[in-house]
Amino acid sequence: MLRKETSEELIQLEKQNQSKRIKRIKESKNHFDLNPYGVNFFNIWVKFPKKMFFIFISAILYNIAVATFLAKAATIATGLSALVQTITFSVSKTAPYFAYIYFLFNLPLVIFFWKKNARLFMVLTTYWLIWQMCFQSLLLIPQVSNVFDKIAIFYVNWQTPGKGEYGDIQNSLRTLIPWEAYGNYLNHYSSWWNLIKDQDAFMKQFNLSSAEYLSLLRFYDVLSRGYTNPTWPIIIYAVIGAICGGSAGGLAWKNSASTAGGDFIVYYLSRVKQKSVGSMSMIIAFCFASFSIFVISTLELSGVVSRGPGGKPLNHGAILLRVLCSVCYIFIYSAFLELIFPKYKKIKIEIYTKEPEKIIKHFKDIKYWHGYNISHVTGGYTVTETTVIETTALFLEQNSIKNEVWVAEPNAWITITRVHNIHGHFDTSKID
Repeated sequence: MLRKETSEELIQLEKQNQSKRIKRIKESKNHFDLNPYGVNFFNIWVKFPKKMFFIFISAILYNIAVATFLAKAATIATGLSALVQTITFSVSKTAPYFAYIYFLFNLPLVIFFWKKNARLFMVLTTYWLIWQMCFQSLLLIPQVSNVFDKIAIFYVNWQTPGKGEYGDIQNSLRTLIPWEAYGNYLNHYSSWWNLIKDQDAFMKQFNLSSAEYLSLLRFYDVLSRGYTNPTWPIIIYAVIGAICGGSAGGLAWKNSASTAGGDFIVYYLSRVKQKSVGSMSMIIAFCFASFSIFVISTLELSGVVSRGPGGKPLNHGAILLRVLCSVCYIFIYSAFLELIFPKYKKIKIEIYTKEPEKIIKHFKDIKYWHGYNISHVTGGYTVTETTVIETTALFLEQNSIKNEVWVAEPNAWITITRVHNIHGHFDTSKID
């Protein structure tokens, strides 16, 4: 004779079944196809040539942002590059090889996240690192690096101060000295100052007029007596560098890659937590930047990096401004990243149509991946009934959804509004 289950046993059985159902749902949600396109380091050139091109452009733009603007402002690095900067800052001879050290630091992350992040993302980001190293190699050529060194928004000797026989004279373009954050002009241009006392030799080498020579000589006297280096260019360089860097990062993310480093962590967490790339990037950047700010500020304030003939002069005001600009850089970079690549931003799409059956049939044919509601409204002017199909989707999906709707019903009218908060799991498979 079969024993009937008690009410307590039935409750326990129901709890077990419910836990199994929840587990199956979680497993289905966590399922993530790492390589739906079947890409590797070789066939990606054939499958995604456009993405490869934009990754190359992104790497170049990012390096220009660093070499031309951020390096001149001496901003404190964020992300994984913050760890690299502590090395290049402590051992100045390693500074020209920043990209190579950065690549080595990224290798463990590439290996660790190879089976956690999308393969397309990992392959393209690795290529981004390679392009960055190639560009850095070009900067090791003196003729190329001199071009980037000369690009500036402010030259300290554009006009040499002081009155004399020639008055205030603009210096020759060949002898203009770009502003630098530490103001170490006596050391960096020591070859000039060693020769400047020999007027004939100096004028012949730089093809200067007597007035231009005397103007530069006067500026050398100003440096020798003590030159107050302006700090306002730090702000300008940091802002321009943040805009260029954020644009480069957004371009990389928009083409299924990133600027590497902490972005490997950002990609994984943003996918798992379904948080925006910009906000996650900001959090990771602040974590790394806090460490870098502490180490570099300590090295500078303790006088470690100012010792020796090639040391960096100590300027308390400049250190504080560089720290503040580094924090501003994170906000600007993240804002541009979010503007260009709003990955998990949600929108509500409302489709107004007289022929809803066509759109619904098409949604079923394409296996539309989001839920949708159907309601009927009456027009106030025509007093005719219109069907409204409402669905919530991702911002990056809106163009494809609009195109699918118009394929089924060309006369449909579509409105799109932003959704600020959604709680619970949301299907992001089409963009992951």
